[in-house]
Amino acid sequence: MILSHRHRFIFVHVPKNAGTSVTTFLAPHLGPFDLMLGSRAEARARGVKPNLRSTLTVLRERSPVSVVRALVKQRNLDSLNNAAIRRRYKDRLADHSSATQIAAFDPGAWQDYFSFCVVRNPFERVVSIYNWRYRAARERPTFSAMLRMLADGRGDAEHIDWRSWDMYTENDRIIVDFVLRQEKLEDDLDTVCERLSLPTNSGRLTREKSNNPAKIDLTSYYQPGDKVLVERIYQREIDHFGYRFPN
Repeated sequence: MILSHRHRFIFVHVPKNAGTSVTTFLAPHLGPFDLMLGSRAEARARGVKPNLRSTLTVLRERSPVSVVRALVKQRNLDSLNNAAIRRRYKDRLADHSSATQIAAFDPGAWQDYFSFCVVRNPFERVVSIYNWRYRAARERPTFSAMLRMLADGRGDAEHIDWRSWDMYTENDRIIVDFVLRQEKLEDDLDTVCERLSLPTNSGRLTREKSNNPAKIDLTSYYQPGDKVLVERIYQREIDHFGYRFPN
């Protein structure tokens, strides 16, 4: 997530919805006291250095001696920043904080700043969630078994980042100012950039944290009954945005 005071915007990062790509794209434009949680390694790989707020947070959370020792041991600044910032904002903010959590953290900014998020076809997104959650697992459940976990309410216990609708709504009402759709992400991102007076995308958006090919073959994942489960789990999002199983 990003809370930018320089450009007066808030980005709500919904998991597996191109959020890291959007964060990495926006990171070079952040000001010295803007707050960015998550996607630091990807931003660093694009040449973005920790800002003043991030550096001060590290120094508050760790002694200068421990910072030097960590760097001598060749631990990079990204890991130090991530650990320090997560400790600093623990129980208040996280990489994937919801809109309501961000609003509670800084009500004034939420009221005055431009807020946005990205949505994605749930039938595709849940495949990306599956591949990311079990990317390093020696043994993984089947895709169908994961869907049954979600349908039975066991997603959180299994540490699956499955939520989306609840992250940018309150009482089933969308509370962000703008919703980008992944199927036309570059055009929608340009709209956001124009609104914020930032340079437009111009083909500079990168794919980050993707365990999927550019085009997912959904038929290799979905078994009979799986579509119905996805429709049940993501019914509100599917109904609101008119998503259907891709042909």
